Amino acid sequence: MAELRPESRAWGRSLTFWTRFALIWMMVITVTGAAVRLTGSGLGCTDWPTCNVNTELDAPAFHSAIEFGNRVISGLAIIPVIGAWFAARRGGRSGLRPWFYAIIGGFIGQVLLGMLVTRTELDPRVVLGHFLLSIVLIYLAAMLDHRARDHFADPDRRAAFANLSLESSRTLWRLSQLTLALAATVIVVGTLVTGSGPHTGSDESGHPVPRLGFDIREITQTHGALVWVLGATLLGSIIVARRANAPHLTWLLRLIVLGIAQGAVGYIQYFTGVPALLVGVHIAGAVLLWTGMVWYAAHASMLHAVHIPVPDDAVPEPAR
Repeated sequence: MAELRPESRAWGRSLTFWTRFALIWMMVITVTGAAVRLTGSGLGCTDWPTCNVNTELDAPAFHSAIEFGNRVISGLAIIPVIGAWFAARRGGRSGLRPWFYAIIGGFIGQVLLGMLVTRTELDPRVVLGHFLLSIVLIYLAAMLDHRARDHFADPDRRAAFANLSLESSRTLWRLSQLTLALAATVIVVGTLVTGSGPHTGSDESGHPVPRLGFDIREITQTHGALVWVLGATLLGSIIVARRANAPHLTWLLRLIVLGIAQGAVGYIQYFTGVPALLVGVHIAGAVLLWTGMVWYAAHASMLHAVHIPVPDDAVPEPAR
């Protein structure tokens, strides 16, 4: 990966500053969106894009302030994306354009889903889609942040990459893709658990909000079983990385520690009646773990690509 150019800046900040800022902002708005649901503020604003039908925010209303505040925070997420866009243009990083286009498309989708969430009065299927699209946006922002960086600037890191065999690189890459797919499945099933549980997103002052038709015990057990499979895959990756003395090991250890903490919170909330605070902590942990999984998978893919030998016939002959 080419080293970043000094001119790759916008508004006095570097490209990597803006891409990391965008990633963190995506994570924050996903958690604040969950807070809207867990505080029963989903119908705090009865209109869209304004808050109430009279187009004025009812300041004393707690739920209206929470819901409208989340809309404002979500809208401001475009600022770091624009900053990264200008920095990438100034630095000639045209290869990042597809990621910007995808993120902008995701923003448009979020706006439309946000409108539908209000208009359908928190239909759980629409709320589920709204959250999952946020997870997709985190994936896109994490990939953009990873692609924007020069991962070979450190000589020690370059040496560690060079010492990794092609076979180990390929195995770790495959395991990274498997863990990412499993993590995505765990999140999807987790949204089904939430959509079938007691937290409807409304303060119940109006019409009752429908829930998904899954049996809460069965869908929760399915979610837990998938988490155990994901943990076993991470442990297998750690064993492979340790035997190969791969630079992946440190990152994998962080993921397994975070995964253990996340699993502990999940079991505690299950046996304590699913309190809203613990659900919020669990969602925040899922966002953090998902971001780490995406970054690790991107890194493993990059290292595998570096170790793939280039065929002789793929190298063009010098011009004469």
